[in-house]
Amino acid sequence: MVRESRREKERRRKRQRWSTKLALGAAVAVLVMFALLLINNQMNLNAKNRELESQINEVQSQVDEETQRASDLEDYQEYIQSKKFVEEIAKNKFGLICPDEIIFKADE
Repeated sequence: MVRESRREKERRRKRQRWSTKLALGAAVAVLVMFALLLINNQMNLNAKNRELESQINEVQSQVDEETQRASDLEDYQEYIQSKKFVEEIAKNKFGLICPDEIIFKADE
């Protein structure tokens, strides 16, 4: 068994301490890098989430507009098929009148 001198023991301990400190510093550096990476990714995801939410709101407003338009078209279709619409077209375009109507004309 080889015996170490006091100086060699202290050198070895200093190297071990230095090695331990270096390893601890490297571990902390790696953890900090991971934390920064996670923060950056979180910020990117939040920005993308805001962008997608605005797109969802846009599309939802378009859906609402189209739903209203479809409702208006259904109402207009019902109106076109009514007797009132036929009478208005007959009066306005063809100048026809109902048999029980009286027309008054102003003197010129």
